[in-house]
Amino acid sequence: MNNTISPAARELLALTSKLALLGTIDDEGKPHLTFLSSLEGLGEDRVMFGQFCVGLSKEFLPKRPDCAFLALTADMKWLRGRARFTHTAKTGPEFDMYNNKPLFRYNAYFGVNTVWYLDLLEITEVEKLPVLQIGLGALLSRAAAPFAAKSEKNALNLFGRALFAGIDSPKFLCCTGENGLSITPIVQATHAGTDRIAFAGSPFGEDLAGLAPGTPVSVMALNLDMQSVLVKGSYFGKKAGAHVIDIERIYNSMPPASGYIYPKAAKPEAITEF
Repeated sequence: MNNTISPAARELLALTSKLALLGTIDDEGKPHLTFLSSLEGLGEDRVMFGQFCVGLSKEFLPKRPDCAFLALTADMKWLRGRARFTHTAKTGPEFDMYNNKPLFRYNAYFGVNTVWYLDLLEITEVEKLPVLQIGLGALLSRAAAPFAAKSEKNALNLFGRALFAGIDSPKFLCCTGENGLSITPIVQATHAGTDRIAFAGSPFGEDLAGLAPGTPVSVMALNLDMQSVLVKGSYFGKKAGAHVIDIERIYNSMPPASGYIYPKAAKPEAITEF
């Protein structure tokens, strides 16, 4: 890990077509993941992002400023790191820069309304995802999934299961370790029934070695259309050689109706007396 952003990392972060994630801690002390394509480097020791819609991460970050981030390009180059939120701004050069980008400048419905600034804590060099290891891990995950399956609560709907079943669907795990929050690619993951996620320890098995049963985790799955679903739960342990996560909550992170979709909120009682 480095404490400054290298030229290669700055170039990757400047891409508008990249996939980027921000990991924060929710009000229950559990990891939360947000898709955040506007994440960019600022100088050698800061990162920033432009806010154009309201999600839970913007509530969590001022309360608990330490966070994690990850960026991935279409040609499988990636980096990750940790940062600490400092302040926001609604004017200034970075605000103007975001709103002059084609994505926002020519959009009649929304633009960047706030820029969030974070001090860099650490960042990796740019690397390539190990595609062959991911492919092997995907096969092992799918072989183990039937033995780890659980479908008592019907937590994941058909769309969610399809997202997790896709071998080409990026998936990422966020958890807290000795050094704080971290985000790990687990593209090899799949659903194990409706109530669990299963994934082999290849690649990035070293990131998973310290996970203890009961550890709170979150996993985001996306597809090429940038549709996504966020699963929150706890690490169960290993079953049939694969890591297993028990699903406790599911968050729809796609605007305009972002929010928790499992468990379903209780319906209000009908008013029968006036």
